[in-house]
Formats: sequence, structure tokens, C-alpha cells
Amino acid sequence: MNTKELREKIAASCRQYDSLYGKLVAPINDMLIDINADISEKTANQIIENLKLFHEGEKYIADCHLDESNNFMEDGIEQLQKGNLADGALQLFGAGLNFASFAAKAASSKNIYPQQMLNERFKRIKNALDS
Repeated sequence: MNTKELREKIAASCRQYDSLYGKLVAPINDMLIDINADISEKTANQIIENLKLFHEGEKYIADCHLDESNNFMEDGIEQLQKGNLADGALQLFGAGLNFASFAAKAASSKNIYPQQMLNERFKRIKNALDS
């Protein structure tokens, strides 16, 4: 599937699995459609799976954000390594936004250490792009 098809599939899933999470994902996805921002099939499928699981009450919203942060970070690093600066930057920005959402939501109900997790992510990005 191409980027447009993947993003349209995400949009359809936001409508199908109408929920708080879908309402968070839909407008961002629409913005990214408008600028033709790249997305990997793996990340698109993870978002769709998260929409379904959250809608069914099987997944906590913070965990959805963490999954997406991890996927966007992988995609962003890969895009930057390929020289696709705009898409790489957008994906790393998305990774950061999703990580911040995860940390804010999870800290109220889980014993997590977001600074340690953030430090690990900083190192991963730096090491991947320095090599």
C-alpha cells in the first residue's frame, strides 16, 4: 500500500472504532494526509490495531501512545538515514509527541520513570544517526 492508502485506512479505522483515541488520531492523520507525510505499513497497522484494541477496552491509551512513539522513532531514524529529512523530522516529532502523551497519562496510574525512558530514546537516536 502507498502512503495515501495507509493514511486513508487509518482514517476509516478512526471512524469505525470511534473513541477518545480515534478522536486524537483522526485530526493529526488528516493534517499528515494534507502534506503527504510518509508512514510505514508497520506503523499504520500498529495505529489501526491500537484504535481497535482501545475501542474494545483491551488497551490503555498510554500504551497506544508508547507503541506509536516507538514505531515513529524507528521510522524517523530510517527516513533520516535514507536522506528523507522532512519525513524523518516529522516522524521523530510524532515520536516525541506520542512519548509525551504516554508519560503524562501513564505517570498518573503506573510507576514509570519517563526521564530514564527519554534518555534511552535520546541515546538511540543519536547513536543510530552518528553511525
